[in-house]
Amino acid sequence: MAFHDPTLSRSAQIARSFGARAAQYDEHALLQRQTAQTLADFIARNGGLPGLGLVAEVGCGTGLLSILLAREAQRYLATDIAPEMLARCTRRLGDLDHVAFAVMDGGTPVFPESPAAIVSNLAAQWFEDPVGGLTRLALCAPCLFFAVPLAGSFPEWREAFQDIGRQPGLLPMPKSGDILRALTTLPGRRTRFATESHCLRYPNARAFADSFRNIGADKPRDGYRPAPIKPVFERFAQGMESTAFVLYGMVKQEGA
Repeated sequence: MAFHDPTLSRSAQIARSFGARAAQYDEHALLQRQTAQTLADFIARNGGLPGLGLVAEVGCGTGLLSILLAREAQRYLATDIAPEMLARCTRRLGDLDHVAFAVMDGGTPVFPESPAAIVSNLAAQWFEDPVGGLTRLALCAPCLFFAVPLAGSFPEWREAFQDIGRQPGLLPMPKSGDILRALTTLPGRRTRFATESHCLRYPNARAFADSFRNIGADKPRDGYRPAPIKPVFERFAQGMESTAFVLYGMVKQEGA
């Protein structure tokens, strides 16, 4: 898969992998669909989006969050690192004249103007530095709303590997404490956070592994070397529950 192409930069690998799965993304992005709705509800409970100015979304994918928020904004900019994903989002929101689209790496954002708010659903974990990336986004706008999966997610899978003396290839995710320390110490900002557990059920272990591959999210941790895991597949032969721990956050300038 694209993630193993040493000739590509990390960002290019991510863009290529997600782009290759854009056509089937909506069918398999069960967690992303859940968190999009939860993030939209979190935003509504915490003052909503600003009525004026540009709302910029980082990592829009096919538009699962965009379709829930774009109509609330005066102007909306949907961005994604993968052109193919952005094309799907464009088709989903193309009838909205106040929505624009741009290919952009959210880890190193360049906006056409200063946004009034930034929103992001399950994208920051792909940044080279997730905590630093969220901090940069918080400083780019008076308001940031985000959802990000946390370290320790998918404990069922991790435990199965530990029982056979192995570590899974799951991508490392940021720690809640690191994010909170970085964002709560920003001067002139107020914050609010909530952590939710999202539990999904799969018919077997292969279906769980395929749930990452089918959306292009199968980048392994650095140094991971695939090896047979027959005991893991046998353990979950009759079904598997998988729990993702997701942090929902708001960072606002005082007075915003």
